Amino acid sequence: MRRDRVIGGFVRGFEEIGDGLRDQIDDIEYELDIDLASSEMLSYLASWLGVEIDGAVVASEDARLRDAQRRLISAVGRALLWRGTAHGVEILLEALTDSRVTVSDSGGVFGAEDSVPPATDSVIVEIDHLGSLTRRQILAFLDDELPVGTRVELRVRAGEREGS
Repeated sequence: MRRDRVIGGFVRGFEEIGDGLRDQIDDIEYELDIDLASSEMLSYLASWLGVEIDGAVVASEDARLRDAQRRLISAVGRALLWRGTAHGVEILLEALTDSRVTVSDSGGVFGAEDSVPPATDSVIVEIDHLGSLTRRQILAFLDDELPVGTRVELRVRAGEREGS
């Protein structure tokens, strides 16, 4: 078998394929780490999570833009378990604005002995600053994330910039 060139060629071809696969498998932990993943892998992970991102921004030389995209993808992954809760909205808004966020509502889990607050249809969102977003963009995001009919009070702790 060693002397047969055809079989030797097949074996070398399979070894090259196997080596390439091994290299990719060895790097998989880095490709799935949002902070270390290549721009191509980030685009794939974002699409899998339902996040629309700009591939040019992810590959950008501007670290601020790149980091914002990575922060958003990471937040969406973390928020999946908390979808529809105040904590989930906080995770996503913090990623979108790079700001501290507090969401308050009357919902919760209460035991038989607990006093239950009166139900309301309002949510209070307190945020340090809007980041690069406008008030209208934040309210549109909240409109998508919160139940239909919810009244939102958006409080910006640091004041809003002109044009917000």
